[in-house]
Amino acid sequence: MLDIEKKELMIQTLKNKVNKQLLYYLDVCARCAICRDACHQYKVTRDPKYIPAYRAELIRRLYKKYFSVLGKLFPKIYEAKDIDDEFLLSELYQVTYACTGCRRCMYYCPFSIDTLHILSVAKAILLSAGMENQILRELSDAAIMKGENIELFKDIFVTMLKESEPEIREKIKDKNAQIPIDKKNADVLYVALSGMHSILPAAIIFDKAKINWTLSMFEAANYGYFLGDSQKAKTIADRIVSEAKRLNVKEVIITECGHAYRVMNFFYEAWTGQKPPFKVSALIDSISRYIKDGLIEVNKNPSSEIVTYHDPCQVGRNGGFFEEPRYVINAITDNFRELTPNRTKSWCCGGGGGLVAIPEMDEFRIKTGEIKANQIKETEARIIISPCENCRLQLDSLNEKYGMDIKVKSMMEFVAENLKV
Repeated sequence: MLDIEKKELMIQTLKNKVNKQLLYYLDVCARCAICRDACHQYKVTRDPKYIPAYRAELIRRLYKKYFSVLGKLFPKIYEAKDIDDEFLLSELYQVTYACTGCRRCMYYCPFSIDTLHILSVAKAILLSAGMENQILRELSDAAIMKGENIELFKDIFVTMLKESEPEIREKIKDKNAQIPIDKKNADVLYVALSGMHSILPAAIIFDKAKINWTLSMFEAANYGYFLGDSQKAKTIADRIVSEAKRLNVKEVIITECGHAYRVMNFFYEAWTGQKPPFKVSALIDSISRYIKDGLIEVNKNPSSEIVTYHDPCQVGRNGGFFEEPRYVINAITDNFRELTPNRTKSWCCGGGGGLVAIPEMDEFRIKTGEIKANQIKETEARIIISPCENCRLQLDSLNEKYGMDIKVKSMMEFVAENLKV
């Protein structure tokens, strides 16, 4: 049992989260079980606790206990539960941090119940109980610490960039090509992930397209979002906003990272009440525009290898980018073969929601990715492209586990390899 002070904090947290949207979701669910077969985690494990409706039921039981007259009077009949019930909190932790946030269940639900919104309430309760995921908390705190001490990392970062510039110059045949950093009045601030794999291909594309750009000193990933701590998520996002304002850029392009794009383009305004004073774009959209506008040209790859594409949930179903990646792929190859199903009905790969960063979830996420692995095998493709870091890490794991014998590529890598110079 938790102490009284912490229990009261949890009740107050739940009270603060109760609004018309949450009440609608809790009230309208018909227990029809359509969401059951839309969830890859339930389909593979057949464990009832991963049914989206059951995840919501855990929050419903807490609501009944503290905000429903019948739940208060007849808790056993109405399955109302105390907020410090150890079994309920344990299950709440398991099902909440296991969810990838793919929202496939919402797409199939006849009432469009957003399980991800309900689980954001669950995360807030777990945070107030001190039961949040510790790995995600540590990664969030590390990002905040780096933002507060960026000068300690700057020289090492700049040296790494300079060592990579000869590769860009060789690729695009331009001896003046470089990776600019801390450049004021650039048109574009590019926000990458940690590591040159998300910087170098984009730099090749930007320089070939003659874009006036500069590289952010911060990573796009926002583990505060995965943790469910909106204050930490806002603090992490603030680093990029402040940098973009200081450099006076017109556009911020977020690398191939679905949640990072959504944080900057959708959630930041909700958290702060202020719209960023610059355009926010996803790299996949920018690359598509560069090809359409003739800023870059790509070679039609003569290879007979079949190429397929995985719709990342945060990029596609939650971000709205379906046709842009397909336009780019079809500009490069005539051997594109779709996964079935795809687009809004695409199966989650199993690696979203921060799961690839949580060691305790490794076995579970790889097991629940079996549906995606079977999809890929059915295409007989030798290359799979996905514009999402977490998806690619998961696909690499599935490749090893299920013997798919496939090359996993980012979209920017695929384009950079096939640029016409």
